[in-house]
Amino acid sequence: MHLKTNHAGANVHKEKPTGLPNSSLEYLLTLAQNLAVEHEVGGICETLLNEAVNLANADGGTLYLLSTDKHSLEFSLIRNDPLNINDNFFGTDTAGTGFAPLSLFNTSGEHNFQNAACYSFHHQGTLNIADIYQEQALDFSGAKHFDRDNHYHSKSFLCVPLINKASEVIGVFQLINAKNQQQALCEFSSIIEQQIVILAQFAASALDKQLVVDHQRNLLVDLSGEPNTHSLIEKILREAKLFTGADGGTLYLVNEAKACLDFSLLINDSLNIDMQAGHEALASMPSVPLYHPNGLEDFSHVVTAAVHQKRVINIHDVYSDSEFDLTGTRNFDREFNYKSESFLVVPLLNHDQDVIGVLQLLNAKHPRTDEHIPFCSRSVQLVEAMACYAAIALNNQVLIQELKDLLDAFIQCIAQAIDAKSSHTSAHCQRIPILTKMIAEAACNDHTNFNDFELNSDQWYELNVAAWLHDCGKLATPDSVLDKATKLHLMNDGIDAIKARFASMRQAADCHYYQQLAEDPEQQDQWQEQQQQTHQQLESDLAFICASNKGGEFMQQANKDRVQVIAKLQWPDANGEPQPLLSETEVANLCIEKGTLSKGERDIINNHMRVTIDMLESLPFPRKLRRVPEYAGGHHEKMDGSGFPKGLTREQMSIPARMMAIADVFEALTSRDRPYKQPMKLSMALNIMSKMVNDNHLDPDIFNLFVRARVWEDYAKQELLDEQLDISDYPS
Repeated sequence: MHLKTNHAGANVHKEKPTGLPNSSLEYLLTLAQNLAVEHEVGGICETLLNEAVNLANADGGTLYLLSTDKHSLEFSLIRNDPLNINDNFFGTDTAGTGFAPLSLFNTSGEHNFQNAACYSFHHQGTLNIADIYQEQALDFSGAKHFDRDNHYHSKSFLCVPLINKASEVIGVFQLINAKNQQQALCEFSSIIEQQIVILAQFAASALDKQLVVDHQRNLLVDLSGEPNTHSLIEKILREAKLFTGADGGTLYLVNEAKACLDFSLLINDSLNIDMQAGHEALASMPSVPLYHPNGLEDFSHVVTAAVHQKRVINIHDVYSDSEFDLTGTRNFDREFNYKSESFLVVPLLNHDQDVIGVLQLLNAKHPRTDEHIPFCSRSVQLVEAMACYAAIALNNQVLIQELKDLLDAFIQCIAQAIDAKSSHTSAHCQRIPILTKMIAEAACNDHTNFNDFELNSDQWYELNVAAWLHDCGKLATPDSVLDKATKLHLMNDGIDAIKARFASMRQAADCHYYQQLAEDPEQQDQWQEQQQQTHQQLESDLAFICASNKGGEFMQQANKDRVQVIAKLQWPDANGEPQPLLSETEVANLCIEKGTLSKGERDIINNHMRVTIDMLESLPFPRKLRRVPEYAGGHHEKMDGSGFPKGLTREQMSIPARMMAIADVFEALTSRDRPYKQPMKLSMALNIMSKMVNDNHLDPDIFNLFVRARVWEDYAKQELLDEQLDISDYPS
């Protein structure tokens, strides 16, 4: 066995290697040109292996590429002509196939020098073995096992590392069983070895370039398709570390409101630090001000300078740098017994060339020795390129979140306007999202009737938007109807006018009494008794009218008849002319059987659902919010189809729409701030809802879940008055 160290980046095509004929050089240069124009990693690898096998007149060979985590060599191509093997493993998991990746390190973390390919990798040199069965220093048990299984005989091996211009090994290929002109097995000659090494250098250059292109293309797709901002930030930093071999890194985001840089992610492999968004220690780290107290731009810190100057800053040695204030870094080193050496700071610029963040990488490591080294120009170029599209992807996420925040604020503004429109439904639109979420969470955690029900983050948001907008149609409902707390209430409560008429009638009765008394004083007792009877009757009638006006009880026919009788009484107006005590409209309103709304007014109120649906269906909701109109527009539907506005049955309604119906009824019954009624106790509210379930108005499964999961109790403790909590349990 002999090993020759290869040197990456050698201009082998400019000088004639010793002993190589011109025809061989021309052949290799032609191959180099073909490799340079190949735009597929697989194509470069196949060309390399096939040409190397043909050039050496070998039985075949294997090509390994370095894994993404740089811990193993993965099988990419295997060729063996006598055994008719030609396998391509690109994009295939070879674990368990007999071609598992070769680990570059043993269990204790030390370099694996037992395997020939790993040996060549770590030494960055060509390994030429005449006969593996005579080789004692390396472990060829895998090759020997292959021989037994396939009735083959492996003999000579040539392992050549693929080294890029940054002196990093990106793969290894090995040839097996060289043959002489008589097709007898022989060792690989020095001339063949030299030609293969030159071919490997050309191939490594082309392969490295294409691997970078493919990786960045895949990364671009990956970053642009990442919907979560925190995950996107993590991918940006981890990929930058991978590109550069950095030991650690920090990603800052620009906080425009506070004019500072906020820590968003901090990673250090040597110190085993991984602080992601939400980490308590990360949240406690002070932000980095972008400006001095006097308002001038701060260029003293390396990250703030990168923001203001919009430039990449590459510091080779932190402790010898005098341009920036690196006191914080040195304090960090003392606290954690660490040694910061090299820094690479890259601003993230969006499409408007505004800096939205800063990527700071720490301590580049030598690919073989892990020694801390400065960031090379190649690493800087790769990170700069990645930062461009990473910034665009991050900026897209920021813009999406800003638009989402604006939509949320606008939706909640509409809900607040509806609640402010009427004191009778105060905070209703704000409580429905809370209660709907509680019911949906209970369903997601249920393993009986709702075992298959679950919501992803987009569906949760969709449900929340629908809950906030469920009564938006009330914006079009007249205040006189929406605020009608009594039967006679129009712009104000008409009972006051009727009370004035009764007072006028009482005064007229008193005048009549005194007139009778003046005409016939001897009948005073009689006149006084008549006066008292009249007063009592008026007081009784007025009390009856006031009670009827509240609409608290069902209006029986006898009570309707009494209203008609009272309506025919007359009162003297300001001109002394007799007028009916009640108008036809007042009679009709007082005879409303249930509640305070007439049929026409009830239709107006009910129409808010039609307006809600029309409003929401007219909005160009994105695909992920397309069910908002259906969810929001179904909370007055009933399971038997007798609800409004569409008369949908249970089977025609989605589970979230049925949940919102439960939430709407429970909140309306238990509301503690409606001036026309006392806050209802839990027991009564649940009894009413149970009856509505029996009448096929509310969904039985969701109501049972509501009771069984004690959603009613959780909501009550959060939103209701203590005196409303009159029960600690309710049968499901």
